[in-house]
Amino acid sequence: MPTFRRKPTQKSIIRTDAAWDEGEAVAERTFARSHELKKDPRKHRSRANQVGCIVGVAGTHWLVEQEDTYTARHQDVFTPTHRCIVGGVVTSDNPDNESLLAVGDWVEYATNNDQNQPGVIVHVRQRSTRLFRQAPAERSMDVLAANVERAFFVHAVTKPYFSRRLLDRHLIAAEQGGVDPVVVLNKIDLGIPPEVEQAIAYYRSRLGLQVCLTSAVSGEGIDQLRALMMGNVSVLIGASGVGKSALLNACFGMDLQRVREISRKYQRGRHTTTSPRLFHLPTGGALIDTPGVREFALGMIAPEELAFYFHDFMPYSERCRYVPCTHTHEPECSVRTAVAQGHIDSERYESYLLIFESLQHQE
Repeated sequence: MPTFRRKPTQKSIIRTDAAWDEGEAVAERTFARSHELKKDPRKHRSRANQVGCIVGVAGTHWLVEQEDTYTARHQDVFTPTHRCIVGGVVTSDNPDNESLLAVGDWVEYATNNDQNQPGVIVHVRQRSTRLFRQAPAERSMDVLAANVERAFFVHAVTKPYFSRRLLDRHLIAAEQGGVDPVVVLNKIDLGIPPEVEQAIAYYRSRLGLQVCLTSAVSGEGIDQLRALMMGNVSVLIGASGVGKSALLNACFGMDLQRVREISRKYQRGRHTTTSPRLFHLPTGGALIDTPGVREFALGMIAPEELAFYFHDFMPYSERCRYVPCTHTHEPECSVRTAVAQGHIDSERYESYLLIFESLQHQE
């Protein structure tokens, strides 16, 4: 059932009250209301006269593409959009602890008779999938992209350095949100370090992870990457400086996004893409480019549930003496024995311990 929510830039009064759903009263439902707003969700939603998909952000406006235009075959990367705002209150079919709006969301909005005035988003439809992280210094979930089928997690083999810790967090977030993960190892023209080759071999053999080796400079792997994007709504996720925008430009054959060199002093990327944007593929499908994310805090997961996302632990965790087992300190733990015997990669286990500790800290 849709609930009233305030737009994210203003505070709201939270109250628990009865709501009307299909003519019946539903008690104890939390609503976010302004001081004087007491509307029926269905009546509020009926203000909308258009349905569309959010494809970008421009300042304080959300760029919404009309439904019939979005679902049509596209020859152009960009299509006409409506500039919309959230007019005070919006109903949403999504949980209150998630971002109210994200690129990829399907929304219902009301257009304005004055073409120079923005439309107003009044309702957000339920997300089929989402890719999210815990928002910094908050308890809410920061939705990076909604209703996507595939996530391309871009990592550089070097400059900046390849982080297995970040990759493991990416894979967990993809599974949480119901998104198919693909790891893109970029900048292979600089040479792949042996430790990176070993790590990727492990992920391929033990997890069945799909890996695409690319170079935006030489063009290697671009055709494979473009084929994986075809027919899907996908998202590019990665830290600053790994080459997301360069790969996007190479896939489309044009300069769609600005690129910058990494910081020589700190050997890490500098923010170039400032807001997410959806681009249509001429071969069918769409791709969302996102700003660089250096920190990826996991949310909506308890420490004792973490082991279920490490599927290479499963053959051994069933033989642990204590059930449930956190695989951190318990005696006669088969997972720790497998690590000591080399059956589970030690770096992978170290990543598990660090994530486990961070989840405990969050709690």
